[in-house]
Amino acid sequence: MLSLPQSSRFTLQVRFVETDLMGIVHHGNYLAYFEAARVDFIHKRGISYDTWLKEGVHLPVVEVGIRYKKAARFDDVLVVEATCSEITRVTVKFTYRIERGTDLLVEGSTLLACVGNNLAPRRIPEAIAAVFQSPESAPGR
Repeated sequence: MLSLPQSSRFTLQVRFVETDLMGIVHHGNYLAYFEAARVDFIHKRGISYDTWLKEGVHLPVVEVGIRYKKAARFDDVLVVEATCSEITRVTVKFTYRIERGTDLLVEGSTLLACVGNNLAPRRIPEAIAAVFQSPESAPGR
């Protein structure tokens, strides 16, 4: 088994609907970019998050941190690097970097807690922890 951290890169193009009247990406949309990169991270390891849901494993975000450095604008092509940086018995931490070319625009993190269908905390199953610690093995979507 590989050790942490494991990273994946996800490319997106800023849509007009994601910008404000100044043509700048609205600050809240960066959370959606983090989520898209996190789901792509899982897809690139050959797993669909839906598989875990069917097993009664949910990973809600319980903490977020974002530092904005430069603005992204409509039609910019952004690369979101998602890194699984820490796993405990019940949490998974991801860190993110959003870049436009060589410019770093945003850094951030999310902490996800593992819960069951009853929303009570539960231990992260070993097979799921292994996914977060594995290299890419499949194309993203």
